[in-house]
Amino acid sequence: MAEETVQETPTSEAAETVIPEGDATDAQTNDRPNAYSFAGLLLGGWAALMIVFTLIAVVAMSVVGAFAG
Repeated sequence: MAEETVQETPTSEAAETVIPEGDATDAQTNDRPNAYSFAGLLLGGWAALMIVFTLIAVVAMSVVGAFAG
């Protein structure tokens, strides 16, 4: 049988960085979106949608009132 040679790539220890535990938890919490900004986005979207629906209803009632009235 033929011998198989395995080439090992040299690893540099400087490339591996160790993150302290306090920094790791800070990095994880900073990646999360702010709950209040998300709630504000949902509330603002809902309010804008209600305004659009109200305007559509006003126009529809005006058109129906013009024909019926």
